[in-house]
Amino acid sequence: MNYSRYFKKVILLILILVLASIPVRSIELREQVSTFTLDNGFRVIMVEKQGAPVIHFRLMFDVGGVDEPEGLGGIAHMVEHMAFKGTTSVGTDNFKREQELLEKMDQAAEDYFSAREEDMDDEEVTELKEEFTAAQKKAQQLADPNPLKGIFDKHGAEGYNAATGYDHTSYFLSLPANRLELFSRIKADVIENAVFRYFYEEVDVVKEERVQRNEDEPTGFLRENFLQEAFVRHFYGRPLIGSMEEIDNYRRQEALDFWNDHYHPNRAVLVMVGDVSPQEDIKIIEDYFGEISAGPEKKTYVPFEPLQMEERRTRVTFDAEPQMFIGYHIPTYPDQDAYVMDVVSSVLGTGRTSRLYRRLVIEEEVAANVSTSTGIPGYRYPNLFTVHVVTKGDHNPEEVEELVYEEIEKLKEEKISEWELQKVKNQVRANYIRELDSSSGLAYQMAFYEHFLDGWENMKEYPDKIISVTKEQIQQIADEYLLENNRTVAILEKEEGGSNDE
Repeated sequence: MNYSRYFKKVILLILILVLASIPVRSIELREQVSTFTLDNGFRVIMVEKQGAPVIHFRLMFDVGGVDEPEGLGGIAHMVEHMAFKGTTSVGTDNFKREQELLEKMDQAAEDYFSAREEDMDDEEVTELKEEFTAAQKKAQQLADPNPLKGIFDKHGAEGYNAATGYDHTSYFLSLPANRLELFSRIKADVIENAVFRYFYEEVDVVKEERVQRNEDEPTGFLRENFLQEAFVRHFYGRPLIGSMEEIDNYRRQEALDFWNDHYHPNRAVLVMVGDVSPQEDIKIIEDYFGEISAGPEKKTYVPFEPLQMEERRTRVTFDAEPQMFIGYHIPTYPDQDAYVMDVVSSVLGTGRTSRLYRRLVIEEEVAANVSTSTGIPGYRYPNLFTVHVVTKGDHNPEEVEELVYEEIEKLKEEKISEWELQKVKNQVRANYIRELDSSSGLAYQMAFYEHFLDGWENMKEYPDKIISVTKEQIQQIADEYLLENNRTVAILEKEEGGSNDE
């Protein structure tokens, strides 16, 4: 008896049974969902979910790193930070007086930055810096640096945070269901009356964040260089957090202008998952968010990335173990090829049973880890399929790189077996459905589909798209996109003399 074949069949059957046991409600949500659009264009999606008397909120704007003007890289991330700093009525003892002090601080900042840029003598620059610092301190006397978190924490909030990507910006938290009015009052006030207090103090926080994530962390450092090499025109190639030079030259008014230009109710989707009562809750939502005026449908021109005609390579040094990113340009959703690439990615690099992990980590022992991803660095525009490898021991990156290409060529030359294809399809679908079983994952996907994929209802198409992928499509897509002339390679090598100690 062929035990290997037998056990494969058993495992396949288990995978199918596990997938079938996932509640249908994870895919079919229509009966649980209520949707509303206010007169100002503000969209609300409510999902009734049994359980604790809690609502998870996700407020997503279709504004991100690609919407930033030239020279203000990272400003979307900066204003995300500033939206926690309160409003004209929350976080201040006397806003009229505070506003006067903020304007004086802005002028002092402009005088100092101008002097610094014009290379004025050191004594004058130092004097202007001291005046700027004094103006900051005066403005701080009337304000709370983090008023919103304090309020939400007192009312039982969990997970209060935000995230900025290239495609969008989200604010999210969970609150007791009877705190809906508190959420609505505060968040509507922020959209309409945000005050960017403690701005220059927060600039220092963002600078430190950049150092930690993009300069002192090897993978972040390599990733930034990789994206800059992969995208020569499209804004996906710009650092999401901005360059240090850009951050260091932010002005409070420029950030406030970016906020006022883009963050409007007609560019937002609010998803609420949990103990909602749609017909009652929408009245509260409308009382607060409905009072905000709609803004212009201001869309940023994002240049199209030209067809890549030859391989691009970049190399950086760092005091860390060698690693690499290999990327190929691919389409994004709803192009069918994007769904096929999700399956290709899973075949090659998702989990310990994937081809690259088995070959590089288990069999050859040349890598400490390997993974693959689609949708790098975003999904709003055509993006990248990437392979990320951390090499092991004395094996140089080029040696490992060739093994990656061998596995890619095998995928092109030999049809995937029915067993492996079914395993991977189940894996991709199960991961997707599992994400929808969490309130935060469901809210994120619904908001994203509503903004960028013609409505949350299209979420249900994803599992079917994955099921429809054929062996022939996998070969065809690998042949079409996983090509040398469509490839960007970024290698991080260890600095000479760098320590091997952790």
